Amino acid sequence: VNNQIAQKLILFFAMIAIISSCNKDNAQSSGSGNNNPPQGESTADITLTAGGQEFKVAGPCGWASAAGTHYIGSNHATNNLRTFSAYFNIENPPTQTTTYILVDDELDTDPTHITMAISEISGNTLTEWNSTNASGTLTLTVVGNKITADLSGIVLSPQTNSGFFTNGNVGAFANPGTLSGTLVFYI
Repeated sequence: VNNQIAQKLILFFAMIAIISSCNKDNAQSSGSGNNNPPQGESTADITLTAGGQEFKVAGPCGWASAAGTHYIGSNHATNNLRTFSAYFNIENPPTQTTTYILVDDELDTDPTHITMAISEISGNTLTEWNSTNASGTLTLTVVGNKITADLSGIVLSPQTNSGFFTNGNVGAFANPGTLSGTLVFYI
């Protein structure tokens, strides 16, 4: 269990570093000097509702790889320690519309399965929700080089073991969270 928590933290901080290093200029392409058509801005607008309270992540997003893990990641525009991530068992984002099944096993290697988390570290407190085998599915809709993920209806489970962090999933946030919103990014 402690090894899984350590792995999560390493991936979490790697994701923050990668996403933080991106800027809006990198999300735009003029198309000149390369074969890529012009792109729009990659954005996430995610709301998790738990116990009548909302937890939002709105900011840049994109596909990334760190330490052999491939994922879609996003951080809140004004708080890099509030993040969303969906971990995939494929090296590159799909080139056609594909649906993935959410599971709770981070060691699952089935290419049709993914895990998902939304979290925030505030001081020594970790507030986090994770996917379970009953969370649902995520479809990545591919149109050209644009990928859209609609998170509506996905249910994540509150974290109960925050390791060496204080558990922030208390009060309303001790309830399962239902996601809504979208992520749009370009490949």
